[in-house]
Amino acid sequence: MPEERRTKSEQDSYLFQVNLGGMIDILSNHLYSSPDVFVRELLQNAVDAIQAKRNRGIQTENPDAVTLTLTQENGLPTLRFADTGTGLTESEIHRFLAVIGQSSKHDLTSGRIANDYIGRFGIGLLSCFLVSDCIRVVTRSMDTPEQTLEWCGKPDGTYTITPCAMRDTIGTTIVLTPKAGAEDYFTAERLTRLVQYYGRPLPEPIWLETDGSKTRLNPPLVSGDNTFAQVMQFGESLFGERFLDYIVLESPSGLFSGVAFILSSESAPTAKHSHRIYLKHMLLTEDGGRLLPKWAFFLRCFLNTTTLRPTASREDFYEDDMLLQAREELNDCLVRYLKRLATEKPGLLQKIVQIHQLAVQSVAVEDDALYQTFFPYLQFETPYGTLSGQVLLQADDPICYAAFEEFRQMMPIARAKHMMLVNAGYTYVRSLLERMYLLNPDIEVMSLQTLNPDTLLDAPKLDNASDALLLLAECNATLQSYDCAAGLKAFEPTDLPVLYMIDEKAMALRDIHRSMEMANAMFQGVLGALASEYHEQVGARLYLNVNNPLIQRLMTLRESERLRCCIEILYVQALLSGGYPMRHAERQMLNENLLQLLEWSL
Repeated sequence: MPEERRTKSEQDSYLFQVNLGGMIDILSNHLYSSPDVFVRELLQNAVDAIQAKRNRGIQTENPDAVTLTLTQENGLPTLRFADTGTGLTESEIHRFLAVIGQSSKHDLTSGRIANDYIGRFGIGLLSCFLVSDCIRVVTRSMDTPEQTLEWCGKPDGTYTITPCAMRDTIGTTIVLTPKAGAEDYFTAERLTRLVQYYGRPLPEPIWLETDGSKTRLNPPLVSGDNTFAQVMQFGESLFGERFLDYIVLESPSGLFSGVAFILSSESAPTAKHSHRIYLKHMLLTEDGGRLLPKWAFFLRCFLNTTTLRPTASREDFYEDDMLLQAREELNDCLVRYLKRLATEKPGLLQKIVQIHQLAVQSVAVEDDALYQTFFPYLQFETPYGTLSGQVLLQADDPICYAAFEEFRQMMPIARAKHMMLVNAGYTYVRSLLERMYLLNPDIEVMSLQTLNPDTLLDAPKLDNASDALLLLAECNATLQSYDCAAGLKAFEPTDLPVLYMIDEKAMALRDIHRSMEMANAMFQGVLGALASEYHEQVGARLYLNVNNPLIQRLMTLRESERLRCCIEILYVQALLSGGYPMRHAERQMLNENLLQLLEWSL
């Protein structure tokens, strides 16, 4: 039939070709994070093969279920990774070992994978090519126990199947020798660490045999009526850290089970947090970001799930409705424990709050019940030292809060006026204070900026009003270039000569001017236009304390140059005491005035 007359149904069909070398590159550089995972893949294949035997009604327990044997052959270290599972027939070898993406866990009718299997994707064995140039599989199937076959696969995509010496038991042995640069993976120390890292909670016993000795790598986990000390010892051995307590994690819907350990030292929210999260007892990830609430950075979790879906790399979970449900249930477990501590172990709760205050604050601002539990134990900075939330709740006067700069400047005044001022420059403090009504409906909480300075500072009583007004006029003239106005007040303590107060708009203007000093010409013009909009609304003030001896002496000073120098130094001193960043012009002015004072003193 002429080519042009062939129908679509008569066109030739072709099979996709897979470049195995390219596939291995994808596995090593894009799918798997490290060659370490070959141990994980071999463990999961071995455990799944044993489970497959149980699924066929064979329930005998084998104390040597999985055995790793290290020997020297032809001058090379050799690893034999043996299991007592179902083994493979010749047809299964062709179907499952030679077809990428085909898995022996698939039901041949439905294509589904039983929930009791760990593996899913049929590519795990290829991970062995990350450490070896040849994979040998020696297998004896329970369906054809009369023969043992050896499959030998190479990275170029070729493989052979040959009969070999009879294997002692039903099951499979993977035989590997290291390729160049991978020799370290074929040592007892490295294999022990990787097996315990990936498969410590696996239910099957895993043994390492080398130099005639045999060691179990995954001792049984604590179970039943275990003591507190046993669980804590397990956590310490798993994470290499000491803990204050542990939280039992049980999902009402059966999505997970495990333990969360509470760190005995402070942990930063931004630090890398190492957990052990397992899928069907095989390590999936150390990152708890997809499961744990953000505020749980003071915990280390040992967690196992049987139903959450892994990604193809088996290093994370799919984001789906089941993961969302597990996340909510985990949050509930942690919250219930913390609430229970308030009545059962208040001393431990106080210790946790003291060590992990930031974490506790972050959850308290989101949960009313936890807020009521935690707030009395939280610590707050005040002019009278660090006080607990319980003390603040008993205050008769209103609670005022201020940012760092305001708090530092107002501390002596607040102390003199017996005002309860709280430093709200720390994360969450403002939100925590504003919710105090949940515990005391009658308490009044307000921002310091909402108060009129007249309520904090007294009107001055002047013996010589003309001298005071002359000083005020000189101050205003001197401070005009710094976007600040002067005022006369009387306040305690008397040894405080001036007080600098600034509102949000004036603070924004200061920031603009500081930026202009560092910007290029183009941006200076833009920032200058922006600054011009604020000049009519300047809210920065330098209050002179008429009760202060230095201010009283300045009222009588008639040497304008000396007076200007003193005013500028007092202005800078007020900025420094409040912790405000100084502009270049202010630093230069301070240096010049200090030099001038030295000259006058000589």
